Amino acid sequence: ESLLSATVADGMTGTRHDSNQELIGQGLGNMAAALFGGFAATGAIARTATNIRHGGDSPIAGIASSVLLILVLVVLAPLAVNVPLATLAAILFVVAFNMSEIGHLVRMTRRAPRADVAIMLLTMGLTIFTDLVVAVNVGVILAMLMFMKRMSDTVEVRSVGAEELSGRLSSEMPPTPEDVIVYKIDGPFFFGAVSQFEAALAHTHTEPRALVISLRRVPFIDMTGLLALNEVAEKQGKRGVQVVLCCANELVAGKIERDGLAALLPCSPAAALDEAIAIASGTAVSSAADYASRTVT
Repeated sequence: ESLLSATVADGMTGTRHDSNQELIGQGLGNMAAALFGGFAATGAIARTATNIRHGGDSPIAGIASSVLLILVLVVLAPLAVNVPLATLAAILFVVAFNMSEIGHLVRMTRRAPRADVAIMLLTMGLTIFTDLVVAVNVGVILAMLMFMKRMSDTVEVRSVGAEELSGRLSSEMPPTPEDVIVYKIDGPFFFGAVSQFEAALAHTHTEPRALVISLRRVPFIDMTGLLALNEVAEKQGKRGVQVVLCCANELVAGKIERDGLAALLPCSPAAALDEAIAIASGTAVSSAADYASRTVT
């Protein structure tokens, strides 16, 4: 809740807090309070927002608020008991209403995607009927799932036609044989995109001699993607089809190396497309054993 409070304060003041400083300071304060019989405390979003809206945007404002609260409890406690709860409820309602930013909420409801609006409204409802921490956790989890869904939708796996290949290969390269099929993956190759990769390979109606898979536009790959590549290499190898990976960046190539997939590949996954097609076509001499004995940089 302290970090949520700090995030709200950042949004209202245009600043950026140091999470480590906040948590370390709060931890030391709570340990000191326990030595004097006090209770552990946390940042309060309502009081923080009220302070900032009335001009208190420095650490002194928090200290002044704490000192004033101590004075009320120690000196004015007999009088504070007589304050009606309805009055306190009205004050909290006004503070919460000012924090809600109705204008911004209405604009988001009208312009944002429906899925984002649904997550926002659900988070608001959970905040009211359960707890802020629960609401934020649920909202973050749903937002992460939605983000992964959108990321998987942006991934494209397709075969590369002869005309597109001719524009990418050097003029000295001979034409790519018809039994060498080139695929390219555009986007992060994680568990959400594996199904598209498998579906694209399943639509191959010919019996190729080799499959060349370009990873040029794959920024990262996770364990599920590595398992999918391993499975393809093993299955196609049993059918006598050679699988060649190429154009991988340093991060992706390193993961493929550490996964042990190198033993099934005839060349480095960071090799150029020209080299990969030459190996798949049989015009370049290379073997999995030779490659496995080399160190890829």
